[in-house]
Amino acid sequence: MEFEQILEKYRSTVDKEINRFFERKIEEAEDRFLKTSYKYLKGFVLRPGKRIRPIAAIMAYKAIKEGNEEQIYPVSISPELFHASSLIHDDIMDEDMLRRNKKTMHRLFEDYFKKNFRDKMYNGSIFDSYSKRFSVSMGIIQGNMLYSLSFSSILDSKLDEKMKSLSLGILNKGYCKTNEGQIFDLTMAANEKADEKGYTDMAMGKTASPLSAAILFGATLNNATPFQIEQLEKYSLLVGLAFQIQDDIIDISEGMKKGRGIGSDLKRGNKTLIVMKALQEGNEKQRKLILNVVGNDKATNSEVIGAIKTIEETNSLKYASDYANNRVNEAKKYLKKAKLTREGCEFFSNFADYVVRRKT
Repeated sequence: MEFEQILEKYRSTVDKEINRFFERKIEEAEDRFLKTSYKYLKGFVLRPGKRIRPIAAIMAYKAIKEGNEEQIYPVSISPELFHASSLIHDDIMDEDMLRRNKKTMHRLFEDYFKKNFRDKMYNGSIFDSYSKRFSVSMGIIQGNMLYSLSFSSILDSKLDEKMKSLSLGILNKGYCKTNEGQIFDLTMAANEKADEKGYTDMAMGKTASPLSAAILFGATLNNATPFQIEQLEKYSLLVGLAFQIQDDIIDISEGMKKGRGIGSDLKRGNKTLIVMKALQEGNEKQRKLILNVVGNDKATNSEVIGAIKTIEETNSLKYASDYANNRVNEAKKYLKKAKLTREGCEFFSNFADYVVRRKT
């Protein structure tokens, strides 16, 4: 089966499991508002997406040895739920209004409040209206709920107690590393002396760790050896790092489909590998043009385009692309050592290539 066909097949499988899981939660909820809360979570998680993490978990399971792969289907949703929980919180921190071209979770609850209650203004230390306080508070709670539900999908499964314990340990570690990466991301945006090491630490945590956790989770469920786990961890962290770099490239590339305006991360002030390299290699005039846009949410579209062209002139885009491709090639060396099934090795080799060639 071709790589894209595998993605499509298991995306459908995962979506069915997610739908099943939330339908049970909605049915079990006795309170009307709780039902609404679960319906919003279901809709958010099922928005069109790649489902990379649960698919990686399933394929990692298959990569260890032949077995009854259907037993991992119900728990494969766990990495997706914990990923979605971080997206809800990301949207609050980034003050985004859209996620995958639909309203973010906090925006949905702001609309809910205005429809069902009387909004009032007040002079709070953080919020200036009851609807904003309600919406952000509910967004935080919804993100927390999804993280908890990611564990519930395992605890309520038919896995034996040992596998439940191992699985929860892997995902909990991954979630902790993800949050550490988010801390680095926030501090880097404010740090004028941010460097390449800081960037890789951030990306390894925020982006690579949840992917790695999903792969190790799937492999562990099929009794992978410690050596296989070690090699897959090295592989997945490097591929995750390449994934983040490609995300940064997509943000400033015409014709890509990130779902936000071109250069949105630039305006937000994200210190990407590309930006740091451009500031390092650029002359004084070039640095000034770039810094005029980085962290400037009022930068015009023409200013953003001008900054991107300047970045391209410094060859930092090529540097970042080469850096990502080198990490992928390095990752494949660990993949070969892992002694996976033929199907598994082929999938994850193609997966590594997909990470650096994707446009969304």
